[in-house]
Amino acid sequence: MSLEIQTGKVPGTIVRTTPASRPAMAGAMILGLFVCQLIFLGLIGMALYQDAISDGKKVPDANNAAGHDPAIDHAPLGKMFKNEQTIISFWIACVFFCLAFMVVLYQRFFKDHVTIAKRRFRKWEDEGVQLHD
Repeated sequence: MSLEIQTGKVPGTIVRTTPASRPAMAGAMILGLFVCQLIFLGLIGMALYQDAISDGKKVPDANNAAGHDPAIDHAPLGKMFKNEQTIISFWIACVFFCLAFMVVLYQRFFKDHVTIAKRRFRKWEDEGVQLHD
């Protein structure tokens, strides 16, 4: 006795395809997130570049986790950040959040929804077992 139930469908065949809606607003959001991602990548690149050229100078650099630039306290959201490294790590997190949300929007609104036939196996409900009060 096999555990597989015969459904009359060949596993792997496409049963139904629903075309994606592709709204313009979702496309605009993806482009906006892409621009935000480029801005954050530019900020990260500039911070690393300035850190590389500031060696030997009196410029506060992001390699020193113990150092604290007093200008951070006067910046917007400055009380949230302890030093330059926390700011750069926040920008890196923003890059990944933008990328993740772009992928979610693309999958949801721009990829066709496809239903594929799968192999079905017996479950205890198929054996006639019923719950009775």
